[in-house]
Amino acid sequence: MLTNSMLVLAARFSQPLNIPTSAFSLLWALPICLSIAAVYKAIKLETVQPALFVREMLLLFVTIVGFLLVVAIVLLSVAWLAGQL
Repeated sequence: MLTNSMLVLAARFSQPLNIPTSAFSLLWALPICLSIAAVYKAIKLETVQPALFVREMLLLFVTIVGFLLVVAIVLLSVAWLAGQL
């Protein structure tokens, strides 16, 4: 039998969250990219030396963010070209 708290929890997951889609909300990708870079480098480096870890992590972070920017530019270009036709 479902209790009241279980019904409230089920209701929370059945209603979509209001996530803003402004340009400012895209900044939330930065902490996610930094977390991915930190976890990936912590797993891949055999010996974790602080200076090497930070350098490798920042390099991967910049690579991920750069790739995301390139993909965004390509997608915006495709959308612009599709709008021109």
